[in-house]
Amino acid sequence: MAEPTPHATAGQIQREIWRRKNKNKHGEEITSLNIIAMMDMMTIILVFLLKTLSNSSANIPQSDDLRVPRSSSRVDPSGSLQVIVSRVSITVNGRAIGVYLRDGLVDPSQKRGGSAGFLINPLASEMRNQAEVARALAARTGQPFRGEVAIIAHRDIPLRTIYESLYTCAQNGFSNFQLLVLKGGGAAGS
Repeated sequence: MAEPTPHATAGQIQREIWRRKNKNKHGEEITSLNIIAMMDMMTIILVFLLKTLSNSSANIPQSDDLRVPRSSSRVDPSGSLQVIVSRVSITVNGRAIGVYLRDGLVDPSQKRGGSAGFLINPLASEMRNQAEVARALAARTGQPFRGEVAIIAHRDIPLRTIYESLYTCAQNGFSNFQLLVLKGGGAAGS
């Protein structure tokens, strides 16, 4: 004869029901991602990286046409407008402006007053545009226009060319100068 099956008590039945409910509630897998939160996170990271890398003075590509001198200065030119004077051209924030150098000197046809002049016409035009943009940005943000410019020049550029660049920048409102050099003092090899 078969043995009778034991019957569950009311407490055992309630525990089993509770266990099955909780298993279904917490056992579901997440099958989708919240793409909006992920895009927000990636945007913040991208803005941080762009801001950090764009203002770094270490981002100046050196070549045979541009060798920056060395110094022991610790001032960081972050946020300054960059005017790069290589052996063959002058650029503003990495953008060519049509000033080409011969033996490190600006062609007299590109200067007001010819060979005796100090104002470089294409550089003056670009600096005027940069000053307008910087002043508009300063007005919108409530910050003062500081007129900061970092002059990055090849170590063998004649001083006349550097003076002309400084003069042209100053004539357009950029009179807070920084001359960019490599950290590490002493003479540098080629």
